[in-house]
Amino acid sequence: MTEQKENRRAKMTKLLLKTSLTELMRSKPINRITIRELCANADVNRSTFYLYYKDQYDLLSEIENELLRNAQTHLEKIDSDYGSIQYLEELLSYIKNNADIFKTLLCVQDNLLFQSAFVKVSLENLRKQLLLNCSEPILSYVHEFLLSGCLSMIKRWINAEFELSCSDMSKLIFRLADQAISEFS
Repeated sequence: MTEQKENRRAKMTKLLLKTSLTELMRSKPINRITIRELCANADVNRSTFYLYYKDQYDLLSEIENELLRNAQTHLEKIDSDYGSIQYLEELLSYIKNNADIFKTLLCVQDNLLFQSAFVKVSLENLRKQLLLNCSEPILSYVHEFLLSGCLSMIKRWINAEFELSCSDMSKLIFRLADQAISEFS
């Protein structure tokens, strides 16, 4: 029973720290956020912070890895028997449900490492799912074009406070992607 209580407490503390870092990153870059400031914002002791993380970059890395794992889970489902568009809609719902952190990592911060990792996860899945009739060099350009375009659209959608529904956004992405790949399929 005590172990379960400690586990819950650790999860809650980590959640508070993650939320605190996300809030602070909306107004300043991570290299200007101190551990003292992070802990004060989360109402957590610095010694407690150091039980779980070595610094703010370690905490950010955990946040990013968690988001990438969850995004990968959704992306793996995109070309399923139930229809690709529903799974893209599910991925967009995931992004919308985690709007604060995605807005911070994709739009507010110039977090090129996370954006690059997010595109890499997407690109790996796209290459598995999308079979185009073109040479490998051309294929790489087509994939990059699709992913960069989709990432830009998603960033725009986040910054526009999700003015389109997840359904409408997924349909728009699919229509544009279909137009782009029709030349090579």
